[in-house]
Amino acid sequence: MAEHAAVINVSRYRPASGKRDELLKAMTRMAERAGSALGCFGAQACVSDRDHETLIAISRWESQKSLDAFAGTAASTTELEHLERLLGGPAERENLTPV
Repeated sequence: MAEHAAVINVSRYRPASGKRDELLKAMTRMAERAGSALGCFGAQACVSDRDHETLIAISRWESQKSLDAFAGTAASTTELEHLERLLGGPAERENLTPV
């Protein structure tokens, strides 16, 4: 498989008070699972040098279909529900398409 992502998913999460470490662990688990999913070139949890409070998840996908297949699994739904309980506000998500 060529390693040229058609979709780059970026999700920003602001943890609820006292939940940063737990959120980071949950994000890391999800990134590890995504990284082994069919059509994923890699995923990771990150911190920003501009906003130290927000945690960022980045994943690179062969296609939107691959990302949707991963996101549509029961495991992804369960993990996302867990993540949302650790947030201090709504998540911000976007998909980038290379040009």
